Amino acid sequence: MSLVTLNDLEKALKRKALADRLGRIGRQYLVMSGKGGVGKTTVAVNLAAAKALSGARVGLLDIDLHGPSVALALGLTGRPLSSDEDGRLTPLTLESGLKVVTIQGLLKSQDEAVIWRGPRKIRAIRQFFSEVAWGDLDYLFIDAPPGTGDEPLTALEMLADVRPLVVTSGSRLSIGDVAKALNFIKIVGRETFGLIDNQSWYVCPACGQETAIHDRLAAARLAGEFAIPLLASLPLALEVAHSAEEGRPLVWSRPGHVFSRMVAELAAKL
Repeated sequence: MSLVTLNDLEKALKRKALADRLGRIGRQYLVMSGKGGVGKTTVAVNLAAAKALSGARVGLLDIDLHGPSVALALGLTGRPLSSDEDGRLTPLTLESGLKVVTIQGLLKSQDEAVIWRGPRKIRAIRQFFSEVAWGDLDYLFIDAPPGTGDEPLTALEMLADVRPLVVTSGSRLSIGDVAKALNFIKIVGRETFGLIDNQSWYVCPACGQETAIHDRLAAARLAGEFAIPLLASLPLALEVAHSAEEGRPLVWSRPGHVFSRMVAELAAKL
């Protein structure tokens, strides 16, 4: 007969706490990419905002610990996170009920650097999953940093039902790095829910002509190579960048914009 130690009991309680929290959350999506600069956070923010606008109960968790940008994209800079009476983090709540948690809400200033090694990062992400008072959610979107490091790996290991959404652009640099991310998902024994081709094309505001930014078939070929669905090909638009700078998702400020309409259609598939 083996003895049950205090450490065993603490681990069991933590697993139960995590199971209890996740049991109140419906679908979980990990928005990730093998490449930075492809608009991954913009996609995550607008998808979450679109789902919230449809009436769903939605949470958005930013696990980019070194370069969090969800707070800026949602106008939350300078708004600290607080804790409830049980010591759990309380998400910031925006219009349409969108709940948001980001490491930025725990930092003293916008410019404070997070200088953490792997174990501390993993511990922080585990706390985000198990010690946040999300309540009941229909959807949780998780914005991960680029690459295949501790943050997305921890999310995939901890969340048995999480669905990876991988964002790319059609550039050769992006396609090559995103292929690595797709292989990473396979290696850890998970399935990619779908690929999103962002910044795929551009409509001239003066003449209305549609122009491809990169090879418009590159993302489709990549999706075919990995036998995953290409969920959307989203445009590059100045309004998307401006909305992020203003701290308000374009799907809220300009729901009739082509980008907003396409993101709403994408959100309806999730």
